[in-house]
Amino acid sequence: MGEKNELNHKKKRMSVSQMIVMDLLLLAASMGVFMLFDYVLPQKSSNQGTVIADVSDSKDNSFTLPEESSEETKEETTEETTEETTEESTRSRRKGGDRSGNTNTTDIASDSTDAENISSSQVKTNSFETYTNENVQLTISQKETGSGSDKITYYVADIYVTNIKYLQTAFAEGTYGKNIKDTVLNIGNENNAVFAVSGDFYGNSEEGVVIRNGILYRLDINDADICVLFTDGTMKTYSPEDFDGEEVIAEGAWQAWNFGPSLLDGSGGILGSFNTNSYLNSSNPRCAIGYVEPGHYILVVVDGRNEGYSKGVTLSELAQIMSGEGCVLAYNLDGGKSAAMVYQGEYVNQPADGGREVSDIILIGGE
Repeated sequence: MGEKNELNHKKKRMSVSQMIVMDLLLLAASMGVFMLFDYVLPQKSSNQGTVIADVSDSKDNSFTLPEESSEETKEETTEETTEETTEESTRSRRKGGDRSGNTNTTDIASDSTDAENISSSQVKTNSFETYTNENVQLTISQKETGSGSDKITYYVADIYVTNIKYLQTAFAEGTYGKNIKDTVLNIGNENNAVFAVSGDFYGNSEEGVVIRNGILYRLDINDADICVLFTDGTMKTYSPEDFDGEEVIAEGAWQAWNFGPSLLDGSGGILGSFNTNSYLNSSNPRCAIGYVEPGHYILVVVDGRNEGYSKGVTLSELAQIMSGEGCVLAYNLDGGKSAAMVYQGEYVNQPADGGREVSDIILIGGE
């Protein structure tokens, strides 16, 4: 009997290799549960934010819309100014200086050849969409440059507002949190948006600065550049080292995005280096916001990963596009499959691989 019990005991014992396999399976299961919770499952936050900005219709925060011109006149103006813009953009690029480096990320040098190729190329404008009311003037144009495998197709929204409150943002499902996502089209429709583009995908991380529509949700500085739009209509970009949360709140922060990098030097010149990494600097679909003057903004979406239609652009090429559109400051938002532009309930561009769901948008609301 004793020998039988000893034999059964030996049969029940696992070998070392079996124990290792079992441990690995348990570890994989635990990691899977963690990944599912942290990166997939929607997590609504109890944080309702704190109101920090006033967008009253005071004279200090109001701007004047430009006089409307006919579509034909706009097309003629665009064609006539293509070469002038190219020449001025080249001058601006040459005076661009280095941004103070961020010790937590790699400074990637801007490529003057990329910028030169964009600035020297003939840009063809194919179509216009316009929307105007007493508070907003919006013009959307499709532009093309290059040919064959080097062709680039992008969409430019030229926006004027009488008050910064008309340049709004919105969360997926109207909720601040993590992994809460929807399409740019759906988020726009839920918020009665006439126009919308993808934002900075704040919900993909628990770090970063998040200020939306004058409400502060998060003020955690990471290693990415920060873009702030203020109630007086001005826009500023900051390196992580230069950002002071209390200061921007005191100045009246209306929106803050934390993706980047910053693209221009404040005078329309391309920065000598970008606070990013080599992967993000490669040719990709892009989304960017640009600042011309208080009340006047440019939003650009560049399509990509579709040879013969649009290859996408590097950050240097994107910076040159923004400079060529008259921006003095510009900031890179979430791109790739996220890059999308919507107008009147339809996609304007062709998002890469059909696009993807995002956590937030920038929009112009309807009335």
